[in-house]
Parts: sequence; C-alpha cells; structure tokens
Amino acid sequence: MGKDDEIIEARSGPGHVPTPEEERYLLRPIVRLVSHILTMAVRRGASDVHIRPGEADVDLVFRIDGVLVPIRTFSQSLLTMVVGRIKILAGMDITERRLPQDGQARIGVNGRMVDLRISTIPTIHGESVVIRLLNTSVAMKSIADLGMSPQDAARLADACERNQGMILVTGPTGSGKSTTLYAALNTILQRNVNIITVENPVEYHIPGVEQVPINAEVGLTFSRVLRNILRHDPDVIMVGEIRDHETAKIAVESALTGHLMLSTLHTNSAAATIARLLEMDVEAYLIRATLLCILSQRLVRLICNECRAPEPVDPSLRAQMGLGPGEVFYAGKGYPACNGTGTRGRRMTYELLFVTPALRQLLVEEADTDAIAARAEADGMVPLPQHALSLARQGLITLYEAFRMRAD
Repeated sequence: MGKDDEIIEARSGPGHVPTPEEERYLLRPIVRLVSHILTMAVRRGASDVHIRPGEADVDLVFRIDGVLVPIRTFSQSLLTMVVGRIKILAGMDITERRLPQDGQARIGVNGRMVDLRISTIPTIHGESVVIRLLNTSVAMKSIADLGMSPQDAARLADACERNQGMILVTGPTGSGKSTTLYAALNTILQRNVNIITVENPVEYHIPGVEQVPINAEVGLTFSRVLRNILRHDPDVIMVGEIRDHETAKIAVESALTGHLMLSTLHTNSAAATIARLLEMDVEAYLIRATLLCILSQRLVRLICNECRAPEPVDPSLRAQMGLGPGEVFYAGKGYPACNGTGTRGRRMTYELLFVTPALRQLLVEEADTDAIAARAEADGMVPLPQHALSLARQGLITLYEAFRMRAD
C-alpha cells in the first residue's frame, strides 16, 4: 500500500461521509492513485483494467496478452472515490450508481496518446469498472509483420492492390482483426488513393485517411454512413464490422461497383464466413462476384523465452492431436518477466482462404461449408488448427494452446 493510500484510509472508513475539507484533502491522492493505475497499465502493455469490488477489498486486475493478471488490492473505503474520479475523466454521471454507464477519455503517457473506453456496472459490493486501453499513436504494422508465411503475406498484399472486391477478416473479439485491417490499409496507403474508414471506435489515427467514428446515440450507424459514403468519392472503404443485413448488402454492393472493401465478421472459420453472409440474405451471385479472400485468425500466447523448458505431454492429448511419442514440446515455468504466467507476448495464428475459380463454382445459395473448406485446402489453405500446431512444433506456443485453437 502506498503513502497516498495510507493517508486516504486514515481519514476514511466504511460508512464515513467526508466533510468538504476532507474531500479536498482526499482529492489529490485519489487523482494520483488513478493516474498511477492507468500509467502502470499502459507501461505493462495491458489491454484492459478491471476494478472488481469485493466485500472487504477491491481487486485491481490487468489483462495482459489476453490473460487476467492480479496486480493488487485496495480497501473498499476507496472504491467510491476511485470510481468517481474515473467517471469524471470519462464525462460520466458521478451521482448515478444504480445503472450501468459507458464513457471515454484520453490520456497521455510518455508522449503517447491512449484512448480509454470505460464501462461501469453496479454489483452487490459497489460499482465494477472495466477500462479498455487503445493506443491511438502506435505505429501500424505492415502485412509482413503480422506473422504470416511469406507466400500468404504476398497473396494478401496482392489482394490489397486490387481496385475492387472484398477482403474479410474474421475471428472472435480480441483476435487482432483491427491490427490486420490497419496493416492492409498501410499497404494500400502507398497507392495514393482516397481511403475512408467507418469504425467503432477509431482505434488508430492514420494520417491521410478519413476516419468516421460511429455514434449510435445520434443515429450514426455503420449502415447510415455507408449509405452516404459513396458520394464522398472513395477508392477504398473499411467498415469496422458487418453485423446486419443492411450493412452486409451495402458493403457487397460497394465492392461490386468499383471499390475495394475491407471489413470484419464474427465467424469461427473462413469457410463459415460465406455461410454467414448467405444467412444475412446476401445473394450468392454477389458473393461470387466480389469476394477476394477471407482471413480467419486468433491470437495465441507465446512462451516466455526466459523460462522456456520442455513440457511433459499427456498421452491422451498426443492421441487426440495425432502426434508421435517422440515429439518434444515446450512451456514456460513462470518468471518475474512474464508475471509468473510462462507466456509473454502474442502472435497470430490463421487460415487464409482465397476465392479461386474452382471455389467460386461452389458459392451457391445452399453452399456447403465443409465442401468449401475442402476446396480451399486443396487450393493451398492451411487450416488454422494445423497452423497453430506448427507453431507448437517450433516451440513458440504450448501444445495446449494449439489444442485450444483446435477446440475453437
């Protein structure tokens, strides 16, 4: 517990209502405490900050490399003031504690601007807070930096050179889809074309690109922007997410009329993406005419280099994965550098489906997902579970991590 915390707890306790003089005295330490939490989260590379109230204490937890890492606890008596300070930063109603609230803010850490997306919900022990951190000034990756094979990186870069068509990136929330889209935009920027993005939220600020943030409260939705965007003379359009029939229809029609369209969908595999578009009532002939490729991806946790060691593998897991008894796999033992988790950093595992002439013939109204997947594999697609297993064989990820991709 820091000195500021001790000062605060000495002057406050459960049920204590601070006087105006005490509130002014308490304000500075609380401001510093919240500032310290956010600065520490940015420096440690956290994607989310969780403030979880319990009966006697409040847990501070960071999500680092997709894993929740306990950081510290502090007294319940501080919760109201800490949440109040966060609400002030986000422009939220500090007097409303009975309903969930959402807000946003921006802070500077070491010369970098970081956007905060803040959510509060009431629990039986007080308000719980989750803060998503988005580094808006981070340098964008190139396609070559995504972790794809040289052949797949070259094919994806070639698709980004097209004047029209649709490139889709799929996967669950937190699978790195936005990073991939921005890498594609980084390649397209070199062509000196007019690029417009529609995002919720705008995660990275890109010079030379017109970025439109969604604002549902005033009716500025993906479909609403897309209906008007063609009048703005775009060459390339990036839509943060296709989530309904209207957005899907406009996106596909835009790709059909001389625009390169990039977007994301929440599907489990590249082949299942086509079925998802058909479920959204997008005609099969439009998909055949516009779809260039689908990249389905996940993020896997890398083994910490400081504590990497051979890992004993359960024979039943070897049998399920179809592995020989002599293959050696690795895991991290846990080390201060990796917060004792045995993993440090993440990278992409993926499958990349290109719409070849042979596959295009399968895109009919009742397209069979298994047949599409089989055709894509025959055309050179490496299924995501196989790619993850290859990373485990290289000693980059654990075998269990590869198995988790197979289970997905």
